[in-house]
Amino acid sequence: MDPGFAVGLGVLWVLFNIFARKGKRLDQNERLPGSRPQVPPRVPLPPSAGTDPTQREAVRLQDLLRELGRTLDEASVQRTGQPKAEKRLPPKSVAVRKPSEDVPEARSLEEDVQRPERAVVDADDEAEAIAARRIAAAEANARPLDAADHRVFDARIREEPADATATKGYSMRRLRDAIVWREILGPPVSLRDESDS
Repeated sequence: MDPGFAVGLGVLWVLFNIFARKGKRLDQNERLPGSRPQVPPRVPLPPSAGTDPTQREAVRLQDLLRELGRTLDEASVQRTGQPKAEKRLPPKSVAVRKPSEDVPEARSLEEDVQRPERAVVDADDEAEAIAARRIAAAEANARPLDAADHRVFDARIREEPADATATKGYSMRRLRDAIVWREILGPPVSLRDESDS
């Protein structure tokens, strides 16, 4: 463990104890003799199993300090050519990053960007063509209808099967559901007319 980290934890422990003692003294001074304490006694916390968030943070800080020490050692070796006499703990895990060819090359955004010319789309020409087609179709149907047209129409609608307009029979379940929904959505029984029932 790094000595600076241990000293920091020691200072925090001392400060915590000082504040805890001051709090106890204030509680004892405010209490009247013979009165019962209004606040229930504090229950000690269970010992942590090492999965406490502060302990995880401490482990991360240790790893960071190890990595920083290793980096400083490498820098001093490169500068002086001799390793430091102080021995550091090796890092727990070192991630080796290899340059990949998929990483895009960085380029300045201050350059002029060449963009292709935009195609000019005139919606008015397209709308005029649609309007002309509709006018032509309306003029083709604008003539008065005669008996031959009526016969053609009559023959066309008679060719359709009669089942397309037929209704299905109602099952007992559908009739029961209709009655239930009428009771739910209809007026209350007290407000119904005699003709409704």
